[in-house]
Amino acid sequence: MNHSFPKKIQNILITCGSGSGPIYLARSLQKKYKVFLVDGSSQGVAPHLGFPFEVVPFGNSPEYIPAIQKLVKKWNIHCIVPGADEELAEVLKFCQKVGILCVLPQNIEFIELCLNKSALMKALAKEGISKLLPFKNQRDVVYPAVAKPNRGRGSREVHVIKNQGEMTGYLKLYGKKWSDLLVQPYIGGDEYTVSVVQNNLNVTIGIVPKLVISKRGITRVAVSEDNKEIKKVCEEIIKTFSPRGPFNVQLKVWKGKVYIFEINPRLSTTTVLTDKVFGNEVELYVSSYNQEHLKRLPKMKKGVYLYRYEENVFR
Repeated sequence: MNHSFPKKIQNILITCGSGSGPIYLARSLQKKYKVFLVDGSSQGVAPHLGFPFEVVPFGNSPEYIPAIQKLVKKWNIHCIVPGADEELAEVLKFCQKVGILCVLPQNIEFIELCLNKSALMKALAKEGISKLLPFKNQRDVVYPAVAKPNRGRGSREVHVIKNQGEMTGYLKLYGKKWSDLLVQPYIGGDEYTVSVVQNNLNVTIGIVPKLVISKRGITRVAVSEDNKEIKKVCEEIIKTFSPRGPFNVQLKVWKGKVYIFEINPRLSTTTVLTDKVFGNEVELYVSSYNQEHLKRLPKMKKGVYLYRYEENVFR
């Protein structure tokens, strides 16, 4: 379903405003749009960056959407760029209801599938796209293995587990039950994070693979790479699941095969590198909205490195 929206997009609201990716997007987009930031805390840097800012409840709170609704009216927002998994489905429903743009997949079934990591791994295996199935129970685990919450974002509580003792310790440390987890085989090889740039009609604008060189919580060092096998796998995801909007794929290439271990149905923090080597994902989504045939697509620059660092802000 297509929804009407203002012909001229002027005011953009970005959530998770103190994050590295959102800050970069805000600074990049302010050349063309008026940018507004929100975050779940006033203790981050977002209030001190010079953008209109408000604290909102966390995305899993029943008060979150009412708060966003008030700000959309107050600031006359035309487009929302959400950054936290917990808010994606509700933000999409809200934007479709009130007729404003939302930069994320327009297929809510795709969003919900991606947020359930175990269901996603099973769906990818069933479709023959990637086979990295979770272990069914604790006694079947072959070590080393990767344990993570079945629902969770980023690298929170993600650990490589070397033996049964460590698995027991992991469960106790985080107060988890086996049913709360996704535990799957550890795969060696090179890790990639991939921006899949799409519009709302499932038309692909570009696929941008980035080789991860260093990662501490988020990707710290990466380089753009034109990898045909990775692009082919991402095209299969598009064809099979029809996301209808931008998303991010995290995968490894091991012994010539591609293994997907996560799909984030939103922009990732490495959208900053996508901006430099291909184009700004928000601008590309806005400019291509409702277009079935795209002209003059950008060409990706290979071999461009991202080096992420921290800044200090004093008040």
